[in-house]
Amino acid sequence: MDVQARTYRDSVVVACPDARPPAYQAVVGMHRAAMLKRFVTSYYHDPDGLGATLTRKLAPALYDRWRRLLARRHDDEIPADRVASAPTVDLALRVESKFAGRPRLKRAAARARTHWFDRRLARELAASPPEALLVFSDVGSGVAMPLCRRRGIATVLSMVHGDVREEARLLEAEEALAPDFFPLYLGDAALDREEMAWLHARRLQDLALADRILVPSEHIAATLEREGVPRDRLRVIPYAADCRRFRPLTNRRPDDSCTFLFAGGVSQRKGIKYLLEAWAKVRRPGWRLQLLGPMPRRLGPLEGLMEGVEPLGRVGHPEVPAHMASADVFVFPSLFEGSAVVTYEALACGLPAVVTPEAGSVVRDGVEGLVVPARDVDALAAAMARLGDDPTLRARMSAAARGRAMDFDWPRYHVAVVEAVVGLIEERRPRRGRATERGRAPLARAGA
Repeated sequence: MDVQARTYRDSVVVACPDARPPAYQAVVGMHRAAMLKRFVTSYYHDPDGLGATLTRKLAPALYDRWRRLLARRHDDEIPADRVASAPTVDLALRVESKFAGRPRLKRAAARARTHWFDRRLARELAASPPEALLVFSDVGSGVAMPLCRRRGIATVLSMVHGDVREEARLLEAEEALAPDFFPLYLGDAALDREEMAWLHARRLQDLALADRILVPSEHIAATLEREGVPRDRLRVIPYAADCRRFRPLTNRRPDDSCTFLFAGGVSQRKGIKYLLEAWAKVRRPGWRLQLLGPMPRRLGPLEGLMEGVEPLGRVGHPEVPAHMASADVFVFPSLFEGSAVVTYEALACGLPAVVTPEAGSVVRDGVEGLVVPARDVDALAAAMARLGDDPTLRARMSAAARGRAMDFDWPRYHVAVVEAVVGLIEERRPRRGRATERGRAPLARAGA
């Protein structure tokens, strides 16, 4: 380890109460740079830990049945001794799911879970203060981030969603424009406006308290700027896909058939109404539309738009790459996102993509796919027809898509996140120490 790496050693706490890939990858990046002090999260699976060892010995069948799920709560590059694991978060989520039809109880359980994690994070920070906290959305604005402000701990917010004021406007518009589909805004999950208002208030408090804000797309950065957030507080760091798992099929020959694939929760927030209406305009023999992801239990207004549509439902994470790679075109007309990781995974599989600006994708219009306005059924249908009718165009964009995914891999994300955190730490350190650091190579590149 070089002198600069020692300068930042064990300086950062990362906090995220779930297993979303950007959070785990941020932790990997911090660990590679020798900066990880602690990772505060929900259940984290340590296959060499006492619990896993005993379960393998005493209940091997049970362990095998859960192994795939547990694997998503583990990364070989995250040291288990640096993880503060809180399985109570997962138990609380189970309790919340039992209150699906009782909004007041569900709301109370969600708030209790959020406040509990917030306080747990604050205790970790108070017991052994880091130089910086990298916190993912929604979990630190009540206790932990105010503590950082009082203690002089630099705070970096990784914003995993769009701006809440944009979503508030979207909800108002969708309720007026598509009232039949509005109950499906979150798919099967009930849209509790009171709970969402509470969540939006926390997210606005996140923005107010963060010293630096990491956003995954230029669309979000531009939206925040319009809402008055200074650009120098923002860093745009797109996500990535695992290009080793998500790969194109080899020896594929283009023909007149075309399979369009949508992946994600089948909900109005993802633009499902507009996708199915566009499909009704373009479907023809030899073309298919597949929906990969959980379907609403009650289709409601979707039922009349399902002709020629193949619902694949929820599949195991290991099976997703094969489903993606077997398609020809990825379609994701989302109305509100952070930056959907599925768009990167589709690129890695060599799929030309039809996306909206709100999807937060790195797809460039006319290069790796086509970018269409949200809610514009005619534009969406025209883009699907253009790619479906032109195998040569699909082949050219397929090659470009794979190359684009390789440009946005997780190691690049590690470097960018570490550099953003180091930059903030440097700004906040006493001036007398900065001169000795100036001119050195970026820490992230030395540790990546």
